[in-house]
Amino acid sequence: MMKASMAGLTGRFKWQKYILPVLFFILLVIFIIYPTATVFENSLKVNGDFSLGNYIDMFARPNFFKILWQSSLVAALVAAVSTMLGLIIAVVVLKTTLPLRRLFSFATVVPLIVPGFVASLAFIYLFGRNGLVTYQLLGLNLNIYNWPSVVVVQCMDFTAMAFLLISAVLISIDSQVEDAARDLGASEWEVFKTITLPLLKPGIIAAAILVFMRSMASFGTVIFLGGPFSTLASASYTQLIGAYNIETAATFNAVLMIICAVAFWLYVRAQAAGSRIRAPFTGAARKPINFSRPLKIFFMGVISIFAIFILMILASVFLAAFTRYIGADYSFTFDHMNRALQRGSAGMMNTLYFASVTAIVVSITGIILAYIITRIDFKGKGLLDLLATMPFAIPGTFIGIGYILAFNQPPLLLTGTWIIVMAVTIIRQVPLGLRAGTSVLSQQDRAIEDASSSLGANKITTFIRIILPMAGPAILVTALYAFVSTVQTLGAIIFLITPGTKLLSVDVFEAVYKGEISTAAALSVIMLLLSAAGMLGIYLIQQRGKAAKWVQRALLQRPM
Repeated sequence: MMKASMAGLTGRFKWQKYILPVLFFILLVIFIIYPTATVFENSLKVNGDFSLGNYIDMFARPNFFKILWQSSLVAALVAAVSTMLGLIIAVVVLKTTLPLRRLFSFATVVPLIVPGFVASLAFIYLFGRNGLVTYQLLGLNLNIYNWPSVVVVQCMDFTAMAFLLISAVLISIDSQVEDAARDLGASEWEVFKTITLPLLKPGIIAAAILVFMRSMASFGTVIFLGGPFSTLASASYTQLIGAYNIETAATFNAVLMIICAVAFWLYVRAQAAGSRIRAPFTGAARKPINFSRPLKIFFMGVISIFAIFILMILASVFLAAFTRYIGADYSFTFDHMNRALQRGSAGMMNTLYFASVTAIVVSITGIILAYIITRIDFKGKGLLDLLATMPFAIPGTFIGIGYILAFNQPPLLLTGTWIIVMAVTIIRQVPLGLRAGTSVLSQQDRAIEDASSSLGANKITTFIRIILPMAGPAILVTALYAFVSTVQTLGAIIFLITPGTKLLSVDVFEAVYKGEISTAAALSVIMLLLSAAGMLGIYLIQQRGKAAKWVQRALLQRPM
């Protein structure tokens, strides 16, 4: 009897550990796999019947190959330039003693609080037909609505990601390896070329792939600055919003998703390669590399131009928001801000509500998921990790269309409700919470948890009293960054919002689209201030030394 009782108890505990994983599996299947499958299903339908007709028609159009070529070429160019800039800035900030390094670092991460469509607006202020730089200062009347403008603005936006990723790798390089090369007679340039740069290679490759994915998925910058130029993301937006051709839009997004999925697979491999050769960070001071004078001048010139451009973009938004008419009348006025507050009050309140709820849910869900994956042994752990990470690789337009198609009929009729907007903002941030939580839990000493269990505490008590307090900074940074990302989100929700669920980012997008430049600038300032408040919180936590090792990794988990 005793053995039978013990066997029954063991069996019950064996199945109890599957309760939370199964619950998360169900939620992830409903809100990730189901919408994804629905997009591919609709791409394979013609007038309600399954067919390859959409793909045949699409590949039969010369225009499709032009769009595919344009998307890939611009994304590759943006990836190359952004990665090069990120590398140079990371090296200058972390491996030299050149002046103004903190300013360059600040200017580089400013785009994290400036959405791409806001940067496009500022670019028009500065370099448009009546731009401050091109027309007012230089007397030029340039046409900026072309692909080079898209490349410039996207490089400004995505260099921050490349900088953070390369910096995370650069910080982990052991300076003793570089010293060994010096002792063997290598010059400073040879040390960098033969030691530092090869060790940075996996980070550089990962950064280039990540930026490529982001550029492929971006559509706001292309719509505002591309003119006749079009990409897969912008073409899918036009097909859905302009022509209301859901099947064609789904087909464009299916192709885009496949490209991004392949890129994400390469990104994961590059990250894994980097982790294999990376030395553990010991806290020792990093030794600078004494580059030659011409190289220092070159580095300073490149990053000075980049920093000035970033700060000009930021300043022009505020200038347009608080002057009567940028380019003609620079007298101060609060009229645009008053108009923005009246017009965007509902969007601002919705944004605060959705961003706050998303921040709370993502931070708590992320640490629970991380605990399940790192602390509980069960079959299907790898699949759960993959499902929770998937939104990181899904373009915003794809998941937006997927939610429209998946949740517009019973039993999950969510279209037009606040639930669908909340669901998409939370799902988009789940990889952020998971990766931040996993990073922290993997660094914690499990002996403390074992001691808690030895004293009779169950797993729930140990989680609440041990895990949560130790992971407090990670949870807070996750919440703050989820808040910032939700404030800036556009790609996924633009297809889902209704007048009652409109967010501030959509108000800005619509104002720019309608040519209401000053109002758009004022709304943008409100967005920037909300984003800056969240990023300031992250910075203060990092400065306290509570999040030094994993905060940069968390910042990179920004959904497309």
